[in-house]
Amino acid sequence: MAKQNADKAPAKQPEEKQQTPVEAAADVPAEESPEVKTAAAAVARAKDELKKAQQLYEKTRDEATEKLKKARSATLGDVIDGTLEMVKKHPGPGVIVAIVVGFFLGRLFRR
Repeated sequence: MAKQNADKAPAKQPEEKQQTPVEAAADVPAEESPEVKTAAAAVARAKDELKKAQQLYEKTRDEATEKLKKARSATLGDVIDGTLEMVKKHPGPGVIVAIVVGFFLGRLFRR
């Protein structure tokens, strides 16, 4: 009897599958949808900005690496010579920096 009921059971109809927004957008040609055009333009701008940011990052990283290498290889004599050259080029700010450093050192070592 169960076998007879199984044979008489109606065949299941496939349910209609609802489309996701991405699938629905894929069905609409790009020239018909201004939203898709706007989104495509935004993606293109984002790619360009990402490339620019990557280039800027690499340039900054390389410059920082070079400066760090120079700082690590510098000796005390090199630092003093560089300071003297800066003071010779810019005596006014050199004197002001000396006054400020002297003031703070005086406060630090007072009593």
